[in-house]
Amino acid sequence: MSYFKKSCLWGAASGTALLCALATAGTAQASGFQVRETSGTLQGSSFAGMTTLSTDASTMSYNPGTVGQYKETSYSAGITVIRPVAKATNIVATDGNLTAIAQTGGNYKDMAQDAVVPNAHAVWKLNDNINFGVSITAPWGLVTDNDSDFAGRFFGTTSKIKTINIKPVVAYRFDNGLSIGAGPQIQQFEASLSKAVPRIGLPKAEGNSTVEGDDISYGWTAGLNWEITEDTRFGLAYNSEVKHTLEGDIKFDQAAKNLATPYIDRKTTAKITTPEAIAFGASHDLTEKLTVMGDLQWTNWNSVKDLVFVYDGAINNSLTGSTSSTENYHWGSSWFGALGARYQYDENWSFTGGVAYDETPIKTRNRNVRLPDSNRYWVSLGATYKASDWADVTLGYTHIFADEARVDHGTTNLGNFTADYEAKVDIIALQAKFKF
Repeated sequence: MSYFKKSCLWGAASGTALLCALATAGTAQASGFQVRETSGTLQGSSFAGMTTLSTDASTMSYNPGTVGQYKETSYSAGITVIRPVAKATNIVATDGNLTAIAQTGGNYKDMAQDAVVPNAHAVWKLNDNINFGVSITAPWGLVTDNDSDFAGRFFGTTSKIKTINIKPVVAYRFDNGLSIGAGPQIQQFEASLSKAVPRIGLPKAEGNSTVEGDDISYGWTAGLNWEITEDTRFGLAYNSEVKHTLEGDIKFDQAAKNLATPYIDRKTTAKITTPEAIAFGASHDLTEKLTVMGDLQWTNWNSVKDLVFVYDGAINNSLTGSTSSTENYHWGSSWFGALGARYQYDENWSFTGGVAYDETPIKTRNRNVRLPDSNRYWVSLGATYKASDWADVTLGYTHIFADEARVDHGTTNLGNFTADYEAKVDIIALQAKFKF
């Protein structure tokens, strides 16, 4: 290996370490709280081909079975910029005394926050039949931020979910073109949820609370990728749920602690499970230059039910049952479907395009101010330039249209909140691939 290539390999390894650090800060709003953006190469096709393509090591984040199809060591690193917009209209809100709540400023800002999401992947060729791969991504994430005087502030203001997921995979390729791969998932999960808290009784007064927790837990992944013929490939993949027990604390600002019915900081625990997912798809080379791809993914969001925070004591001695609090979710399963194509224009340039339907797991009766999610529709374009026989660069772009989302919920103590949310998302992804 030349000195120049060794330098690039060292840079790639260093880049992986850097991306691991960045992943703790990069989160995004997605269907549910999934961050699909784990591959700039797949971004340009709306993730069509995620179970079948082995053009880039980043596809292993969805299907570990693709790891066995690589004939040489391959490294891929990327970064995705996500710019969502979500605004509330037609807001009607009341407090626990059925008194109308209005935002002081009058207008509601964009509650969705921009995000930068990194990813890194590598596949090592061990022998003629066995490969080893590692994928580092941030597959679950959320950042929404409402104004402090937001009319629904007693249901939620700032919400943050951050994850890092590491998948080491071993894959075996049979002589008939079938590759199978499997390995563990090592997942770090962090959550931080803020909201306003009211004084118990009259006169009306309020403060703010933030509950935080984190955990590292484990799951597994398995998949197959089958080159049935030289032109046709089939993929099937499974990613397990990961059960987390978050440990942290709930803290109150000075305003909440100074109320006539003061709030008290406490330690807390909560259980949350990231969902399992099954994906399958096929791709076919219509000509030497044109490939068509199609994929479906089912995600079992039924694992997201009630989020119960259990405290090590009462957070307010004037409030019955304040040794715990519950946020109700009760999500269902959802489907993601994508169709796309890849065109090899010449030896240096290739182009991709795709469309997708991303179903929300949230019904109107369970939708809340933290995540007013709705069905989404993707349109994507991408371009890859082969800089040399061992390196190429891909740029992908996606625009996501979203259905209007209705939020309508309330409780006896906190009042009611209804609003309509309008949302859209722009995504730009850059991916670099190196072969050695």
